[in-house]
Amino acid sequence: MSTRVDAYIWAIRLTKTRSAAGAACRGGHVRVNGATAKPAQPIVPGDEIRVWVNGRERIVEVTKTISKRVSAPAAAECYIDKSPPPPPKEIIAGQPRRDRGAGRPTKRERRQLDRLRSSGFLISLVAVLALALGACSSDDTPSDPNRPNTPEAPAQAGSGPFFGRCGGVTLEEVVRVTGFTGLSATVDNTSVCEWDTTGSRTGAVASFNWYRGSPIGREEANVKLSRDETNKLEIKGHTGFIGWSQSGQICEVGIDFGADFFEWSIRGDARNPRPIDEICNAARELATMSIERAS
Repeated sequence: MSTRVDAYIWAIRLTKTRSAAGAACRGGHVRVNGATAKPAQPIVPGDEIRVWVNGRERIVEVTKTISKRVSAPAAAECYIDKSPPPPPKEIIAGQPRRDRGAGRPTKRERRQLDRLRSSGFLISLVAVLALALGACSSDDTPSDPNRPNTPEAPAQAGSGPFFGRCGGVTLEEVVRVTGFTGLSATVDNTSVCEWDTTGSRTGAVASFNWYRGSPIGREEANVKLSRDETNKLEIKGHTGFIGWSQSGQICEVGIDFGADFFEWSIRGDARNPRPIDEICNAARELATMSIERAS
């Protein structure tokens, strides 16, 4: 039995209100099996839901569908929580806060705050590791006094190539590469394209997602937590990751372009399972086509 994703994430207490759940979906903060979900997106047991809420990403696997809000203990019986641990309180306390009385932040300021919140833990972890390695280093070679002591500027969001509509790939090509007959477009916008064999995500699904101004490291960490295997990947000189689960019949390929990245997600029909190598080969081939056709 299926239920709407907005009702489900409210019922299991990931959002405080039903309206907040709908707003999260409309804002692109909810993904089902790797693809951006609309409020009415149906979900069934076995689906993976990712919700960006309260400055962190929650990842749950549906074990039981409900549409009415229940107590926290009852809600916990309806999903498997695969969320990464929240950052330490020290990191949260050290994040920048907006001055009282400064008014509502602009759209640009909200994007900057989101990036700071999501990258704060990783930045702190890198800093700790750098200090530890520096303390253990036995290299006494003096630094070059003529070398400027300034960090390199990070890549600018949106400075990567333009991938075009649906990553430059047509519906006919997706059908040919995946071998999924009966695919039809269910999502088609400037950053997301999705093709589904059933229209309700209960069969085979293929999707392309283009992320601008979003670090690939966070997505790779999420895939490592939710997939059986994850490896580094290089296609046409561009690095990224590939993650898969045989039981879930899903394979995801992410390719990095500085401050941007794209991801192809291919999920087979669990009722007619295929070797996971076939699904991953399709994801790699589609990613290669997107790279070759980028401008």
